[in-house]
Amino acid sequence: MDFLKKHYEKIVLCVVLLGVAGAVFWMKTALEKVQEQLATAESAAPHKTAPPQPMDLSAYRQALAQITNPPAVVLSGEHNLFNPVTWKRKANGDLIKIIKTGPDALVVTNIIPLYTIISFENANPGSSVYVMSVQTNVDLRKPNNRKIIDHAKKGDKVKSGLYTVLGIKGAEDDPSEINLEIIQTGESNVWVSTNTPYKRADSFLADLKYDPDPSLSLVKKRVNDEFNLDNEPYKIVEITNDAVRVQARRTTKVTELKWIPSRNGD
Repeated sequence: MDFLKKHYEKIVLCVVLLGVAGAVFWMKTALEKVQEQLATAESAAPHKTAPPQPMDLSAYRQALAQITNPPAVVLSGEHNLFNPVTWKRKANGDLIKIIKTGPDALVVTNIIPLYTIISFENANPGSSVYVMSVQTNVDLRKPNNRKIIDHAKKGDKVKSGLYTVLGIKGAEDDPSEINLEIIQTGESNVWVSTNTPYKRADSFLADLKYDPDPSLSLVKKRVNDEFNLDNEPYKIVEITNDAVRVQARRTTKVTELKWIPSRNGD
């Protein structure tokens, strides 16, 4: 008993150390068993296969896009559901189908520019009077000998009223060039000689056709010319180098008709 009393703490410590050693041994043994089990399970597991190929959903996406963005409903145009077709009989008895009527059915077949031309002809010998010729509404495709002759002096008003002589180059009685100011446009740096006249497209002629009524003559029409389409009055309000604008007299609605030379075979 005296031995136990004297060495009690040492005996308890030894017991505790033995318990710890046993726990370590047990944990090591248990860990080895778990590793063996994991190795066995891994070897028995089926081999991994390649991931499946993604599905082609393009057709479904396209169908979804069509559903979410439906095309606009067109009630006009060349279909006949909401637009009954008009038929007309030609002079020979044949029937023709009319898709468009009114100004929308007009087609511009040609636009012809008409020019103002100012030319220096000569100077009066021994004077500062210059003989100038003026032509208006000139179709360059056709010869036109109709001229207005001006005897112009620097700063004086001329008979045609289209220009003023500002100055010259060369001798007073034999200039090489004449400097003009064009009254209508305000151009002042205009030089003309016997070989280089001044040209400006001031107006246009338009040729049109109207398929619903081929007998209707719409050739060489000018601004302010009037005509009827299906008993409705129309008026040409503007012609440019590439378009004709037609106004309905009753409604004042303006329709622009573009001219495309390649399409019309010009």
